Amino acid sequence: MIPCLPGLIEHAQGAFVDGRLMMDNIFLAQELVKGYTRKHCSPRCMIKVDLRKAYDTISWDFLYSVLLIIGFPLQFVKWIMECVSTASFSISINGTLHGFFRGKRGLRQGDPMSPLLFVLCLEYLSRLLNLRTTSDFNFNPKCGSLKISHLAYADDLMLFCRGDTYFVKVLIDALNEFGEVSGLRVNFDKSNIFLGGVRDHDLTAILDLVDFKVGAFPVKYLGIPLSPLKLAIAEYAPLLEKISDYLSSWNTKTLSYAGRTELIKSVIQGVHSFWLQVFPIPQAILDRVVSICRIFFWGCKFARVAWADMCLPKEEGGLGIRHTKTWNKALLSKTLWDIHLKRDTLWVKWVHGVYLKGRCVWEFSPHTRDSQLTKKLGLIRDILVSKYDSIETTIAALSKMVTNGKLCSSNVYDLIRVKGTKQV
Repeated sequence: MIPCLPGLIEHAQGAFVDGRLMMDNIFLAQELVKGYTRKHCSPRCMIKVDLRKAYDTISWDFLYSVLLIIGFPLQFVKWIMECVSTASFSISINGTLHGFFRGKRGLRQGDPMSPLLFVLCLEYLSRLLNLRTTSDFNFNPKCGSLKISHLAYADDLMLFCRGDTYFVKVLIDALNEFGEVSGLRVNFDKSNIFLGGVRDHDLTAILDLVDFKVGAFPVKYLGIPLSPLKLAIAEYAPLLEKISDYLSSWNTKTLSYAGRTELIKSVIQGVHSFWLQVFPIPQAILDRVVSICRIFFWGCKFARVAWADMCLPKEEGGLGIRHTKTWNKALLSKTLWDIHLKRDTLWVKWVHGVYLKGRCVWEFSPHTRDSQLTKKLGLIRDILVSKYDSIETTIAALSKMVTNGKLCSSNVYDLIRVKGTKQV
């Protein structure tokens, strides 16, 4: 089933499909929330939808029909439904299991097949939205050329349109129809609508039409805060708290310096890396991360060795800890490379259609109004080109750093990091 998904699932869905990444959804969503706080902007609407108990409420009849409509063989569909519908459940009361009963709907969480089946069910909504957003449908600004009406990553769903009652109703009607046939209902308590540039009388009409609460930015999407403006330092608090909690759970008195080093590496390359891949992190936040790691390593605020020296490779006299600012650039370089290769994702297509417009990413000059990510990618590109004689040489060198079709961030990090003195 997995090899079939890329050809079956719309590009608006990013989960569990080979070659599509969560980061692509975050990048595109971040671009699409731009302008919502401007005083004078074209009317726009975004609806963040939370599906109530998504896996537990899918109708089996709906799943059966979707698998057949998509084109899977009847015998294969019967095998799938046998796996889904024959499971028995038991209730544990005070540690004792009582009885068994059969389910009547839903997918089992933890079953490796369930995410794939859920994505196929959500494909019904994608195709329904595509049918409803016909030639007279007005899309969110900068979405018209690719006809982007929604983004989905598993049960995290966002809908986009022009901020007008008629077009909002088109999306809501499609969402309601999907809920009726699939059993997947909207959780209105956790869903929000965002409006920008909408006149007062249109705003009132839209809010009368929907049951969603008006949301406020920044809004969390796939664990990352999204905002039309540059994120305030306070918005990075969850990241700093996660790093601090992770390190403070260990008793430094029982750890050697080698053990502390490995834990810090796991923070920078693990806990911290997800944010580093999707944001140009402000220097103030990077400094806070370094401060947390430094205090954990030394056990006090006084450091016997400069952090920059500790970030050098061992053969150059350091501990092999990655420098966070340089590692941020190295991770974002993968996005630059995807744009260069014109990878077949909605995000890359959007960048080429809106920003590049037929130009080469290596010669594109970001505008002051462009997003922070776009400006950062331009800076990273210039750093990479400065390491070689020309753009052609840079592309050839980076091509040698590709592993399994992806640019290796570790190799880019070694290329752009500050070099130390070789130790004999």
